[in-house]
This record gives sequence, C-alpha cells and structure tokens, in this order.
Amino acid sequence: MPTLDLVTGGLVIIALAWLIQLYQVLKINKNISPLFVGGYMIGVGLLVVSGYLAKMPVSYFELGTLVAAAIVLVAILRKK
Repeated sequence: MPTLDLVTGGLVIIALAWLIQLYQVLKINKNISPLFVGGYMIGVGLLVVSGYLAKMPVSYFELGTLVAAAIVLVAILRKK
C-alpha cells in the first residue's frame, strides 16, 4: 500500500514542521519559520500525491493550502 505510506509520511512531516514552528515561537522569535512552511508544503504535497496515486478525486483543500503556503514562503523569503 504505497499510498498509505505517503499519507503517513506526509502527516509526519506536517507534524514535525509544526513542532519546529512551536519551538521557534517559544524559544527564538514570533516570526513564521521558512523551515516550517517548507516542511508543511512537502507534507501536503505528499498527501496530494498519495490521493492521486490512489485515483481519488483531487482535494482542492489540500491544493489550496499548498498554494497558500507557497505564497507565504515567497513573502517570508522576500522580507529577509
């Protein structure tokens, strides 16, 4: 079941990205970390790919959050 592995991997990466962001907010600063956004995008991307491989309908919510995260990442990187 390769799609289940992609889903699990995607969710683990999203959870790790959130932990990185939480650590940075509590210990370093209150800004959104580019590492968090990148990790989140990779995790959501894996979820999109797993759905595609399972021949499930496209999740527009997942694609929407992927695009939104990309916009946030570009804005963060431009700000620096």
